[in-house]
Amino acid sequence: MSALTILMLAPLGCAAAGGNTDGPAETGNTGRDFSYYVDTTTPYVGDNTCIGGSFREVDPAKQVEVSFNGEVHDFQTEDTVPDATVKYWFSDDISGSPDEEHTADGDGRFTTTLKVCTPQAYGTFTPVDWEETVDTYEVHQIYGYDADGSIDEWVNSVSVATSNIIPAVIGIEWDETTGIIAGTAYDCGTGVEGEPEFFGHAQIFIHDGNGTPPEAGEVFFFDDNDLPAAASSVSDVNPNNGLWVAVNVPVGTWTVEMWGYDGAEYVNLGGTVLTIKSGSVNISNIFAGRTDGLGYPDSCLVE
Repeated sequence: MSALTILMLAPLGCAAAGGNTDGPAETGNTGRDFSYYVDTTTPYVGDNTCIGGSFREVDPAKQVEVSFNGEVHDFQTEDTVPDATVKYWFSDDISGSPDEEHTADGDGRFTTTLKVCTPQAYGTFTPVDWEETVDTYEVHQIYGYDADGSIDEWVNSVSVATSNIIPAVIGIEWDETTGIIAGTAYDCGTGVEGEPEFFGHAQIFIHDGNGTPPEAGEVFFFDDNDLPAAASSVSDVNPNNGLWVAVNVPVGTWTVEMWGYDGAEYVNLGGTVLTIKSGSVNISNIFAGRTDGLGYPDSCLVE
């Protein structure tokens, strides 16, 4: 089961506001500041060895175009989504017009050519009158290098039912003029089969790039019980799953940062930049030590 599937199935706990003053200064935006999002005094856990250091370089020889055999799947049920529209932004920026558009067949399949080891974004859509899916975006998507010259991958589509699960479990209403962000907090380490590991007890700070938070939008975290826990005291990233979600994030471009407490002060552990469109679910992770949300597979890096 993928982390994204777990995200929509797992119970959540609510992040609580506090009184921290060790992060960015207050901006006066409707009373929201850094401490509205970051207030934990539980030291973060996870591999931080890559923060402040250098990363292995991307091998330009591996940034090549390959045949891409895609299938559109609902990421909760994993069922295929027939006849969906798939759009790609090769600039990794969904604020403009897409570079390419495809219509999946009755089995959710489509083919194209994509450049591996290069960040790009995609969106999946179905006709509005179907009322079955919501617009789903995944930015900063990087496919690993494959010497065979072809890739078989799923792309995600979120159903209307799934998009309602998170707000219902938390006990809030999703304002569909805003967006939802679903993500995972990754540390510097790798675990089984090279999969990334998580930062525990981190919190998520959303702002406009200059430190001003949005006027709306709440961040929630997940516990690891078997039943929904809307009243849970979970207020930071669970080290067992790394999952977080932001609901009712206004339309616009936002910087999303991962912060942790090291026992003495708050530390910026990584971040990303996202463009939110109304009525959308946005899938985007945060990687330790990176401010751009780009997590390159080892297969893309210089040996």
